[in-house]
Amino acid sequence: MNIPTHDAAATVVAPALAEAELALDTVSLNALRGPAVRRLLALRAEHQLTRAHVHTTAQCLAVSDRTVWRWLAEATVAPETAERPGARDSDRFEITPQIRVLLAYWRGNASAVHRELLARADLAIAA
Repeated sequence: MNIPTHDAAATVVAPALAEAELALDTVSLNALRGPAVRRLLALRAEHQLTRAHVHTTAQCLAVSDRTVWRWLAEATVAPETAERPGARDSDRFEITPQIRVLLAYWRGNASAVHRELLARADLAIAA
């Protein structure tokens, strides 16, 4: 947490979130994201949104201030994202354990992993 002092250049930084114990589990924190973002959007509409609101929300949800600002920006462009801020798209590429093994086998060469996956797909189609 940045606390402004009389000297604008000096700030006091609070301990990182990782050091603090969270009162809620991850599922509960994720469930609170939507209502929090909608409230921040309402404050923005009333021209009352401050950095302190965003910072407090970020601390409560155990994310960074930047993440909350990003959620607000996404919700401004696509209002439906305010229901589930930070949710991943189902069509998004994810590295599975199988791909991790291939990356280790190919020593991190993503192009080689891609070629092997394409070859496996071709074999599966041909079979």
